[in-house]
Amino acid sequence: SSVFSTCFMPDNISVGSSGAVMGLFGAKFSEIVLLCCEKSTNVRELSDERSRKQQASLVIGGIVIVAAMSFIPYVDWAAHLGGMIAGFVLGLVCFSFKIRNWFFMMVWLVVGVGSCIALYSAGMAYMYNEVETKDELRDVCGYYQQYFDDYECRCMLDEAIEFGSWQFGGGANNGNGNDDGGGNSNSNSNSGD
Repeated sequence: SSVFSTCFMPDNISVGSSGAVMGLFGAKFSEIVLLCCEKSTNVRELSDERSRKQQASLVIGGIVIVAAMSFIPYVDWAAHLGGMIAGFVLGLVCFSFKIRNWFFMMVWLVVGVGSCIALYSAGMAYMYNEVETKDELRDVCGYYQQYFDDYECRCMLDEAIEFGSWQFGGGANNGNGNDDGGGNSNSNSNSGD
């Protein structure tokens, strides 16, 4: 979902988990599509088939509601669409193993894997080769300070770069490589002895 968001809305900053939720909807929809042609051979499978029909209506309803809300200002429609597509093709891979017919299982597995590789490759190539963002978005704190007078940046990126102590993870790094806040860094970055 983030790749779609970057490709189709490069001049916006977006946060949230709605793209991942749409991925779950897409994966469930792919399971329903893959298993809709399976013939029920006993009472349990007949019950599963009825359950899938109910799930299909709920999933389609959820997708329609989120799709309708995707066009409200400040909502990232591209992340929703990207999450749904990614979830659907990954669902093809995961749920193809539930198909009893070996031939159709292999067909849907190959379609799923091929779709995943093609979409991911095309999205990443487009994102890195074609998309150009505004220079003001490279400094997120500056971007927010430009629009919100009372915004106070707490990322401390400038201090981390100045002291050469940039690290990923928790804890407050004190500039010499020692972690004050429970992180894992204990090395000294000023090792010029």
